[in-house]
Amino acid sequence: MPPALALDSPVVVLEPWSPWPLVFSGLVLLTGAVFAIAGREHRWMRDLGYVLVVAGPLSGVALLGFLSGNWDQGQRRDAMIAIGYEQPLFSGGEGIVGGTPGAIDFTAVRDGEDVSGQLQPLGGDRWAVVEGARSTQE
Repeated sequence: MPPALALDSPVVVLEPWSPWPLVFSGLVLLTGAVFAIAGREHRWMRDLGYVLVVAGPLSGVALLGFLSGNWDQGQRRDAMIAIGYEQPLFSGGEGIVGGTPGAIDFTAVRDGEDVSGQLQPLGGDRWAVVEGARSTQE
């Protein structure tokens, strides 16, 4: 059970990642399907179509993992810096629990001193910054 939130815990809002870049993977898949069908008479076009049909979904999975993770990390870092923390670093925390994100552990420097704690989800895009909290997964 995470510790109760202190009344003075700062709250940050993290903008969610938009998956619009996955459109490019869909276009690669669609182009591959067109080439595979239209290239029945031309082996090079058909083979290129097959490669694109496989590459489209694989690139989509790679983009989903890479871009969303980088976006989330950047949002957390920028939010922590905006409320006065320096050099924030994040670690595993509690991960996704029951389909909702769990608390995320952090370390940072505030007023020249090292601090640690958690970003705890409040629902939606809101997260509470709780210094001194520890993950229950350790």
